[in-house]
Amino acid sequence: MIFVSLPVHENPRVIINQLKNFRQFMIDAIIVLHISKQASFLKEDLVSLLKINNIDNAIINPNSLDTSWGNIIKAHISNIKFIQSISINPDDKIIFHASNDMLIKPGLNNFLSTKLNLFHTRIYKCDGYWWPANIARNADKSFMRQLSYIGLNDNFIVGSQIEGSMYKLEILMEIIKIIENKNLLDNIDINYPREEIYFPSFAYGFGVKPDHVPYVYSEIHYLEMKFWAFSKKLDSFWWIPKKKKIKRIVRKKLINNKNFQINKQIVDDILKSKLKEISIEDGGFVWQPYPQPCNLFGVKRINRDIDDPMRVYINSLN
Repeated sequence: MIFVSLPVHENPRVIINQLKNFRQFMIDAIIVLHISKQASFLKEDLVSLLKINNIDNAIINPNSLDTSWGNIIKAHISNIKFIQSISINPDDKIIFHASNDMLIKPGLNNFLSTKLNLFHTRIYKCDGYWWPANIARNADKSFMRQLSYIGLNDNFIVGSQIEGSMYKLEILMEIIKIIENKNLLDNIDINYPREEIYFPSFAYGFGVKPDHVPYVYSEIHYLEMKFWAFSKKLDSFWWIPKKKKIKRIVRKKLINNKNFQINKQIVDDILKSKLKEISIEDGGFVWQPYPQPCNLFGVKRINRDIDDPMRVYINSLN
């Protein structure tokens, strides 16, 4: 059985739309919803909408936790533990998704049937431009200590996009055992997307080899490639002042540039299995998030607005 861990916090109509989208492309999957403690709607209202729309592929986790930025890993852990409580097969798998993902391409069911684990092996052996890796390596001492205990002794970590990543349930339960036994989430002085580092790093340390990269295309990697190439060039000019301010301005402009957002061209290219190559050099490692040939079936980020033009376009394809 395949389960999907999906934290949600706003706009029930969009949640229903996403569940219908997932049902079309992942026919046999069960979606486990974690409703944030800060959700903008009542759990009862979503339950009612699920019934009205005949959504039979979703279960609501009875536990609701704080999902403010940096705490999404807690929602996923809560979902994993809930899934473990209802699972009857140790070979069950869990896929992670976000509430602004959408699936676009047929064939995902067959693809998943032959895979056990999907995650990036984005190795960082020194500091780079991806700031979560820097925090993990330099400030999250308890986490780094646990990595050394399982055999990762060279002060390096492994990162992965969380959306579209998949792990066997039994592996995730072993990871959670370390996280909880060693209180790795108790340090409130550091805040970063731990789910993008804890899960792949521990899995890698356990000797798990991914069968493929995550199947969701995120526009952030193309932006990173362009922005970090600019940053590296800028940093080479030692005499230029106020580099941090310049980088903030440039990054903001790139984020607001529609060429760096999910658009019709990107969706159509994925449908044709034709995509621009993305190669990122950072942290002492050259990384390709979607090495060719690569199977991609979804995109991120789609605005959580039922009338968003890209959401409307993707819905029209189905």
